[in-house]
Amino acid sequence: MKKLLIIGIVIFTLVLGIFSYNKYVEYQIEKDYPVKNSTTNDFDYKEPNKNLNNDEIAYVAQKFVEKSLKAPSTAKFPSLIKSSVKKTSSDSYIVISYVDSQNGFGAMIRTNYIVELKQKSNGNLSLVNIKITE
Repeated sequence: MKKLLIIGIVIFTLVLGIFSYNKYVEYQIEKDYPVKNSTTNDFDYKEPNKNLNNDEIAYVAQKFVEKSLKAPSTAKFPSLIKSSVKKTSSDSYIVISYVDSQNGFGAMIRTNYIVELKQKSNGNLSLVNIKITE
């Protein structure tokens, strides 16, 4: 019985730690790189020519996907580490992941997406292509 309790506590601690880390990363990215409410396909960074990590790239892709949803306030994205980020060239990236959100009828559906991003010389990430499939 004691072993089960210890195993339960360890598993709970690991899950809580992973969840907390993901929320912390999202908070840091949101704080450092606030999203403008604009219709442009650029995402501004404070530091030009910054080397971006996969979490930052996946987060930017999520924001572009969120803009294109019918009900963006209902969007539930997986943790950033579940997104697949591929660097296709020195300044181009492809992000593959999914989002759960409401469709036009109010039903929650899972939608897969592929986002192609390009980093400009001024540090901004711009949307090249977005493909959203149900």
